[in-house]
Amino acid sequence: MTLDFTWIGTTLCAPRPSSPEFQVDNVPSGTARLRFALMGPSGRELGGADVQLPARGAIPKGAVSYRSPCVGGIYTWTVEAIDAEGKLLASASLARPFY
Repeated sequence: MTLDFTWIGTTLCAPRPSSPEFQVDNVPSGTARLRFALMGPSGRELGGADVQLPARGAIPKGAVSYRSPCVGGIYTWTVEAIDAEGKLLASASLARPFY
């Protein structure tokens, strides 16, 4: 499974943050939902959400809730493929600088 996103258009300390658009590919068969989580440079989780698996792997901008980073650094989004019974099928992570 692979994950891609960009921080372009996202601002630090946004009072109502809008998550980036995500592209998730090579999702295992049997996946019912995708679980997203954002980790800050210090290892602190900044939120996330479960999202229904889209037909083409594109998760729209704003679909995942999180606390907007207020300090620049490397932030990591992780996505997990979860089946209908809650079993983890696969995961992917991508770290990108956010300034």
